[in-house]
Amino acid sequence: MLDSNCPTSSLLTPNDRVLFLDFDGVLHPDDVYRNRSGLELRAPGRLMMHAKILIEILKEFPLVKISLSTSWVRILGYRRARAALPPELQALTVSSTWHSRMPKAPLEGYDMYSRYQQIRAAVTRAGLTSWIALDDDPFESWPVHDRRLIRTDPHLGLSSVPTQEELQVKLRALMESE
Repeated sequence: MLDSNCPTSSLLTPNDRVLFLDFDGVLHPDDVYRNRSGLELRAPGRLMMHAKILIEILKEFPLVKISLSTSWVRILGYRRARAALPPELQALTVSSTWHSRMPKAPLEGYDMYSRYQQIRAAVTRAGLTSWIALDDDPFESWPVHDRRLIRTDPHLGLSSVPTQEELQVKLRALMESE
């Protein structure tokens, strides 16, 4: 039995259609900090303020599974990070790129990799061929030839209509891929 605190890409199968999802800069502005009571947004708005936009978009794509590619998993653990999402997104979330058996110390590996490298490692472990990533990660960390990133503005996240449109286009292509 898998430990529910550390789901790995083994929960995904090669035929799955997967959206790798970051939280900060996507579902709310990127100004999130850890404090004694948890995580707080230090920008106008609230945590997960754009989640409803993603829920509406994903209604058209019910076969898409979510894998968390957010630092929240490393900080809070998979279950708590997943629980921060609205129930509709929790139901679609099946894995994360990080699990508790990976070292937390930056010099021990995982944090030294770019977000692209973290996602590619999860893709390789699961044998995925149909995936995209929604992240505010800078383009420099993504190879020019790989157009699977829907890059959000760190302040606007999914509130940007062009970003929403790009996500819909790439989800349609994802569903058409073999």
